[in-house]
Amino acid sequence: MRRLSLVILASIVLAVPAAADQTDPRLDLLFEELRTGDAVRAEENVSRIIEIWSDAPSDTVDLLYARAELSAVEGADDLALTLLDHVVGLAPHFAQGYALRGRVRLGVNDTAGAIEDFSRVLELEPRQFQIRTTLAGILYASGERRAAYEMYQKVLEWNPHDEDVRRRARALRRDLDGQEI
Repeated sequence: MRRLSLVILASIVLAVPAAADQTDPRLDLLFEELRTGDAVRAEENVSRIIEIWSDAPSDTVDLLYARAELSAVEGADDLALTLLDHVVGLAPHFAQGYALRGRVRLGVNDTAGAIEDFSRVLELEPRQFQIRTTLAGILYASGERRAAYEMYQKVLEWNPHDEDVRRRARALRRDLDGQEI
């Protein structure tokens, strides 16, 4: 059952169109530069993208999100989850709220809850390469190597300068050689 749900998740997530729900026009420019530019500016562009993604839609949500981040770093997972429930309740279109809640859920071994949150992130922001990388890791750990490889390929579409992901994708490709991909 779990394997089947991961396969279904992978097919849904991989099929999400590349039309982000994010409205900040800076994102489109940064992603274009990230995809077509050189590696020298890639790290700076990634930082700027993450900064824009993390800008909550209101001061209240921003404060709750910042406190949830701090709580997660300090290991206060229950508090972080409570705060993040409020974040996504107040700002259901704030993808980073779901992203952080998914990461905290993953940290407390709530993989199903994490996958649910990560799926929501990708509905809101299909270019979210960090979450795609995390999902690829989940797929790989579950034995879904082909789906993990495809997810890594999606990451590289949006962030082709991520050498760690490129290395993982190459290793998976070598493992899958001779098998239908």
